[in-house]
Amino acid sequence: MTKKLVAICVGHSRAGDKGAVNSEGVSEWAFNQPIAQRVCELIQESGHSTVLVDHYEGQSYSSAMLWLAKRLKELTVDAAIELHFNSAGPMATGYEFLHWFCSPRGLTLASKVSTSFAKAFPEQRNRGLKSINAADRGGLFLRKSHCPALICEPFFGSNAKDTAFFSAHREELARAYANGLVNWLVAQ
Repeated sequence: MTKKLVAICVGHSRAGDKGAVNSEGVSEWAFNQPIAQRVCELIQESGHSTVLVDHYEGQSYSSAMLWLAKRLKELTVDAAIELHFNSAGPMATGYEFLHWFCSPRGLTLASKVSTSFAKAFPEQRNRGLKSINAADRGGLFLRKSHCPALICEPFFGSNAKDTAFFSAHREELARAYANGLVNWLVAQ
């Protein structure tokens, strides 16, 4: 098996953009940054290399995503995921994984991570894999990345019950991401 390099990116990593705030008052960036570190550790334990990208350059979403795409290409990563959480009304619930609509390898990556997530959290609602195009949220990250890329939305931060659950299960969340990524890497 050839050693692969995976980028674990923390969404909303540019200055002044910490993303949505969950029902406990924690921003997406603050919630996901330590989880991203743990995902890196777990993937490294499996024999693969990782890079953590948790600070993006750029003054706008577009400039940050162009910077990130360039950085991922410079690093020659084999796959990239960006960690987020959703936000809507207080009753919204479930997880979903967003992939670029015309990337078969991105779809396979999304499927492996989603399968791992479903196994780790069978009690959570699976909102499915979401095929994203240029007009959709997250489209620039998924479109500009040279490698298979995935946006992870594991729960709704606006839902107090879901937020409390995932706050109490951070290790399991990191392991679900890492297991899905390793399963994808092994299949390559």
